[in-house]
Amino acid sequence: MAEPRGRSLPLSLPRRWIGDLLHFADKVPVVAAERTFRVRALADARRAVPRPPAWHALVIKALGLTSVRMPELRRAYLPYPWPRLYEAPYSVANVVFDRDFGGEPATFLAPLIRPEERPLADIQAKVKRWKEDPVEAHGVLRRLVRNAKPPRPIRRLIWASGLYWNGYLRARNFGTFAVNSVAAVRSRMLMFKTPISSVWYYGTVTGAGTMDMQIAFDHRVVDGAMAGRIGSVVEEVFNTVLVTEVKAGAG
Repeated sequence: MAEPRGRSLPLSLPRRWIGDLLHFADKVPVVAAERTFRVRALADARRAVPRPPAWHALVIKALGLTSVRMPELRRAYLPYPWPRLYEAPYSVANVVFDRDFGGEPATFLAPLIRPEERPLADIQAKVKRWKEDPVEAHGVLRRLVRNAKPPRPIRRLIWASGLYWNGYLRARNFGTFAVNSVAAVRSRMLMFKTPISSVWYYGTVTGAGTMDMQIAFDHRVVDGAMAGRIGSVVEEVFNTVLVTEVKAGAG
């Protein structure tokens, strides 16, 4: 009997854009950290309302509000045509989520502009539509699919032009920070690669009212001490501004 030899599979479009993302992520000196956030006040506020906002929306808005006070969270390193930092005038959350595409699970990335100015319900509804609507219904999703179709050299040129040259276009298309989570499958991240200035992976909230979050950041943009100060402001926002908004939404 002949030995099974397996088979070759062509790269699907989702595998192409993840490969492109990792190609540029390899060029970023990423430093990873973890912080335990105390979020008991916010967790209690969520339990007190009949339809609480998802933690995904809460984390996105917390980082957006923090970026108002901490402009370092809105900065990016641009290498061309000369090395420099760019500071965006407002935050753009790169929202990472899974959905079906062409019969396979796919990881999508979509920029959410000015989350600090959006109600929590609006953030949650927007992410829900990205996950459930046809991909063709949203320009940011159509663009991701469209840019994955050309040959690899052209795709890499598209990504490089968006990441390296113009700070405004980089922020609008790739975000000033990214939010992701694998808590739904009871996992946590141990290794990080990202072409974005920072990515925040949040975990589940414990009965003690704590939430672990892994943070990966571009060391050319911020140092570890600054990342720690940003985390302190995020924790404060969780337990003050967002508690107030959750309670106001219940009213």
